[in-house]
Amino acid sequence: MTDFTIKTPAPKTSAKATAKEGVKRAKAAVEKAVETVAEKTEGARTYAAEKAEVGKTWSIEKAKAAHEIAEERPVALAVGTFVAGLVFGFLLARNFDR
Repeated sequence: MTDFTIKTPAPKTSAKATAKEGVKRAKAAVEKAVETVAEKTEGARTYAAEKAEVGKTWSIEKAKAAHEIAEERPVALAVGTFVAGLVFGFLLARNFDR
């Protein structure tokens, strides 16, 4: 098989100059990576804080609503919980039967 790749000779530079350029590029890459990680971390931190606050508020509202419903209709809550337990138990039993 023939190789049809056109090969161009590399420019003549000293090994020291090439090593210094490599070190400079590596330092620049590390600095850019550190900067990117810092930005992403800050974004994740603010996102998590916002979502935690929203979740806390949502949970408090839902807990209050569930408490009020449980006080108003205790029998309906008991029957609903029993039915949910039956369904969950049935699904578990089906999976363990295999």
